[in-house]
Amino acid sequence: MAVDEATKKQDELELYQIDEKAIVPFFKEHLDDLKKFVESHKGENLSLLELLKQFIRTYRLPFNMRRYMEVQRTFIQQTLRSQLENRQAAVSNWIQEHAGRHRDRMIQLQCLYLERVKGSLLPQVQELLERRIESLKAKESGHGEDSNKT
Repeated sequence: MAVDEATKKQDELELYQIDEKAIVPFFKEHLDDLKKFVESHKGENLSLLELLKQFIRTYRLPFNMRRYMEVQRTFIQQTLRSQLENRQAAVSNWIQEHAGRHRDRMIQLQCLYLERVKGSLLPQVQELLERRIESLKAKESGHGEDSNKT
């Protein structure tokens, strides 16, 4: 599927709207789900970057929900400016027509952004996963507390 130049430029502009500081906390917040996801894909020979992208696509969660909602609100406002119908009905209609596409686009952009920051991100996420696995092993053997509370 060919991507036109306008779409490429729009992607580039929107990539800069992703909150880079929210990425590691996002994976830390979802560490148990990420660990299970990684374990469920063992043997598929996927890199950590590919696994992170698949995780994002599977769970369909924004790195920063607050920022995501603000951007979505802006899109709604821009769309509604040209409409004269009842605001409540217009918002409901916009959500039905555009919210799924908006989230799909945001998920794709997050995956593209992972490519941009993979050099600094992958070691951090790898360390989080390793610490979590060690913590769970220690907990199972009764030799420690959950060290994920850092």
